[in-house]
Amino acid sequence: MARRKLSRRRITIVAAGAVVFATTLAPSLGTASGQAHGIDWNAVGQAIGQPLTTEAQDVHTAEWLRTDLHLVNAGVTENPGMELNAEASFHQTPSGKAVMIGEATLTSDEANTFADHLQQGGAQVTALHKHLQDETPRLWWLHYWALGDPVQIAHTVHNALTATHIPLNQKPGSPPAIALDTNALNGIIGTKGENVNGVQQYHVPVSQPITDTRAHITLPYLMEASTLLMFQPLGGGRAAVNGDFAMTADQVNPVIKALRSRGMTIVELHNHMLYEQPRLFYLHFWKTGDATVLARDLRAGLDQVHAPTS
Repeated sequence: MARRKLSRRRITIVAAGAVVFATTLAPSLGTASGQAHGIDWNAVGQAIGQPLTTEAQDVHTAEWLRTDLHLVNAGVTENPGMELNAEASFHQTPSGKAVMIGEATLTSDEANTFADHLQQGGAQVTALHKHLQDETPRLWWLHYWALGDPVQIAHTVHNALTATHIPLNQKPGSPPAIALDTNALNGIIGTKGENVNGVQQYHVPVSQPITDTRAHITLPYLMEASTLLMFQPLGGGRAAVNGDFAMTADQVNPVIKALRSRGMTIVELHNHMLYEQPRLFYLHFWKTGDATVLARDLRAGLDQVHAPTS
């Protein structure tokens, strides 16, 4: 795409502020907290514990990297920029409420408590599954959704986060340089990537509108309506790739066939949401090797979901 895309993942981390916890949240009711003609996103940031980043299509996001974990998957020590994080993305609805979609990377002893706190505040758990095939320590990715007053939703997310070991007072900083030929990767993938904590990330929107049938909106592509491709440098032009292809049902097996024919490990196939139409399926993958070869492998999968070329 010609314009610069902002990542659904925060590029820098900002310090957390003081938060007052909420005890209840109606997921489909409530009046949005904010100004007469829009939501006060500063107030939402205060409630969630950090200023929100404004991204493409009026998405407002908070993110925390799991810098507390030393994670090894298939022999590779993973950079937290490989979607080892917690996040919440907000978007205003025509009724003045906000829809929130998020996910968190959690250890086995954190997952159920985190889910309990979300549900106690009125947010809904929409998926729980793996994104990696051989990680130590074992991790889970929990996806969640809410609709209503964004300040109340933000309180609920922050309350859940405090029940984990995720560092909430992370300091801002510039990401380290990516030791890969990112221009070559951009040309193969067909769009410009983002440096997230030293990982090259790509977000490729799905080829058709996705409707959240509860919020009555077309989902912005950064709110689960895009394919995520991540390249972690391993030195010498090599990389590890992980992420997920977002696909409609008819695209699932063509993508699997394209990736497997190139030796890509298929990790998981599942849903992330409950209320989207058409339904989306997410295919997680893994492979290491020459970064430009890996980009061509992934481009073969993108061709199956009709992603544009550069």
